Amino acid sequence: MSSNDKEEKTSKFFESRFMSVALMLCLIIMCSLFVVIIWNIFGKELALNVLMYLGIGTGGGIVVTLIILAITLTRNIKMGRNILLYLVGGILVISLIVSLILKFTISDPDLSSWAFINASSVGLGLTTGIALSYLILAMFKTPLTVGKTETPEEQPIETLTEE
Repeated sequence: MSSNDKEEKTSKFFESRFMSVALMLCLIIMCSLFVVIIWNIFGKELALNVLMYLGIGTGGGIVVTLIILAITLTRNIKMGRNILLYLVGGILVISLIVSLILKFTISDPDLSSWAFINASSVGLGLTTGIALSYLILAMFKTPLTVGKTETPEEQPIETLTEE
């Protein structure tokens, strides 16, 4: 097997629906662990505050997902799933950068810690919203989540057989 075949097989696996669903499930698990850890460390009241920011981010993530997938479907780009995967990675990195900037620019230790947690919550909520909406759409196998749609020329031709 040549190196090009290996690279093509690896990229096809990463871009497959299975891998997309697995990554989105990992995001949801990561979000739930984040809430459980906050609940155990800070208590119920502060965990509900974090859940509020997660909810804001989740709503935004659902809207972003539907917009991106609708645009890629109408323009026949056939890369909506890949765009979402790269977007999730980008949002997580940007969320971390913004959280660290807030942590180190605010002088009050309590406020800076909560700014860090709340900014992380919004970023994690955005990615969770993308994951939830993608998983729901993938469950129903909608054309929005399919990487490549078949054109009429690519569909197999059925032959009629006489009995």
